Amino acid sequence: MDKYDASNDHYCYSGTNTLKNKLDIKDMDTLEKAEREITVITAEKIIFKYPPYDLSYMQMLHSLLFSDLYDWAGNIRNVDISKGGTRFCNCQRIEPESKKLFGSLEKENWLQNIGKEVFCKKLGEYYCEINMLHPFREGNGRVQRLLFEHLSLAAGYDLDWADVSADEWIQANIDGVNVKYASMEKIFNRIITSCT
Repeated sequence: MDKYDASNDHYCYSGTNTLKNKLDIKDMDTLEKAEREITVITAEKIIFKYPPYDLSYMQMLHSLLFSDLYDWAGNIRNVDISKGGTRFCNCQRIEPESKKLFGSLEKENWLQNIGKEVFCKKLGEYYCEINMLHPFREGNGRVQRLLFEHLSLAAGYDLDWADVSADEWIQANIDGVNVKYASMEKIFNRIITSCT
């Protein structure tokens, strides 16, 4: 579970950083465990779809993953959040910024019919940029990984996240905040295989 700094966060139980949830779990460790277990099950219900992709597609993925746990599953956050020194997209700018990013992806034909090297380079850039949207109060990483699995499958590639360490992943995302995409590109080059 991501640890966000959010002032006046109505998503959390009063005086805590534990998200309000349908199971009324108020202990953060217990909630994190429940969330992991629930999303393993709910992820199995998600069916791959070809592009176009957009913010509403991410919302659908989020809803499918988290609606058993959160009333706000699938809804765009309405608080501003930051993590560490990273401030994510202002909540009022999520929709317009997402239109720009997904519009660019569409103009690039959803990264289809390009070689692996170019695909990984572009995938790294888009991953870092879409990560900055962070459209949901929680669960952004899982939704985005699913989105990029679908994007990759549509382009004829498969992703295997098993070979990515937490430290490497965190650093690649931090680098991406600073518009340095090489670390993310390197990860994708290693974990992507052709479906054909």
